Formats: sequence, C-alpha cells, structure tokens
Amino acid sequence: MILGKICIEPSLVNKNQISHNMMKPIQLFFVLLIFSASVFANAQENKSGTLFQVSTISALAQGVYDGDFSYVELFKHGNFGLGTFNRLDGEMVAVDGKFYQIASTGKLREVTPQDFTPFAEVTFFKPDIYFDIENIKDFQALTTLLSKHFTYKNKPYAIRIDGDFAELKLRSVAAQKKPYPPLLAATKDQAEFTLNHVKGTIIGFWFPQYWMGIAVPGLHLHFINAERTTGGHVLEIAVVKGKVSLQSLNTVAVSLPNTVEFSAVDLSDESIHGDIEKAEKSS
Repeated sequence: MILGKICIEPSLVNKNQISHNMMKPIQLFFVLLIFSASVFANAQENKSGTLFQVSTISALAQGVYDGDFSYVELFKHGNFGLGTFNRLDGEMVAVDGKFYQIASTGKLREVTPQDFTPFAEVTFFKPDIYFDIENIKDFQALTTLLSKHFTYKNKPYAIRIDGDFAELKLRSVAAQKKPYPPLLAATKDQAEFTLNHVKGTIIGFWFPQYWMGIAVPGLHLHFINAERTTGGHVLEIAVVKGKVSLQSLNTVAVSLPNTVEFSAVDLSDESIHGDIEKAEKSS
C-alpha cells in the first residue's frame, strides 16, 4: 500500500497548524496498518479452513493422468493432504509440512518442486476436534465411528490419526503408459502390501456423498509409517489405539487443468461413479 506524499509549506501555517495537519496522515497510516493486519489475520484464518484441490476425481477415473499443476505451487496451498503424480506414479501423502511420494514398491521419497500432479487435495491443518480410539476392527467400523463426530454432515472434514495399527492393507499404483487406461483398469495391476503391528499416521479427508464426481465420497485415506519409509493408499485397516484429530472445512477451491486431455473428457458421465468407488475403496 502506497500513501500519497503530503507537502506542507511552513510559511503558510503556524507550528500548531502543522502539528494538527500532520496528525491526519499519521492517524490514517496507523488505521490502515491495523486494518491490513486484521485482513491478513482473517485471510490466514480463512485459508486454514480451505481445502485446495487439483482437478476432479472423475477426470482421474477416466485416465486424465497428466496435469499442469506443479508441486512447487501446491506447497503454497497446504501442509497436509494426499494425491498422486503425473502418469499416476504412486501415492502422495503430506504430513507436518512435508510431501512424500510412495512408489509402487512401497518405498518413499520426498517430493521435489519439479513434480506435477493430476489430482491432489491439501489444506493447512488446524484441527478443533480430538478424541481417542481403540480396537477398531476394519475400515467400515472406522467410518462408522468417525462419522459420529462429523457435526456438519454437509461439510468435508480433514482427518489425522496417529497410532498403533494391527494391520494395514495398502496400495500404490505404478506409473502408467499412454494411451492411459481408466483408473479402475490401472488399479487392477496395483501393488498391494500389508503392514502388521506398525506405528504411523493416517492422513485423509471425508466428503459427503453429494461430492461424488468432484472428490471421493466417504473416507479417502493414505498412510505413512513413523519412520517415514513406507506407506500407501489405505484399502483396509485395523487400529489397536490411536489419537484422532479432525477439522471441518468451510471452503473447497478446485483448480481445473488447462490441458487438452482434461478439456476433452466427459465429466457429466455418471456411469463412472461406480468405477470410482471400486478403484478407491475395493481391496
């Protein structure tokens, strides 16, 4: 913000007039300074309740695996989230401000700014709901328990679970070759692996059913172990004990790809919805 230059000719006014007149721009400056600080604080607060998403799950389901959104840009929109990489090359998990790629081998590396994504969801995680869980036998039981804490049934939630897991069935999809197959076909050859008696963190989101086509309805979860050496997309889960943190999200911002492939895909095709369910949640 630039304040205009104010000039006062001493010969035309006395010292008291100068002091009085000078107070106005000084007061204005401090008012604007306080206002700017308030706007900035509110913007940060609003940003923390915003989920930023790249593309749509319907586009990904139909084989739009090359996006034009870089991770260096995605880093600006959140410190927590999940997604994938161009060519559908593995699973992404973002936790504690660090972004990781989990390859189809199950091995993990930190994401570089040069990586691109065709689909991702991130937020600045500031949970306001906390509770403990134990002896959760499967994915459905976890869904039922968590849903009891979703006060706002028509809002998405960001979810984090730190704990001990009796069993985790995970997957990561290998990089695809053109012409790209639909997501359901790509996941038929996905790498699946099981972890037993492991500590780590679940990162994910819950969306109401009416978001079908834009995001994955229900729970969409990725896992990373405590050592930060492996993880994946969660297909099945059994929890010994864990600490849950939740945040309701007031705003969803979607960045749509500016690519020929995205422009050509038919996003009105509702028949793809069943394939999304199978690809994202079947084991």
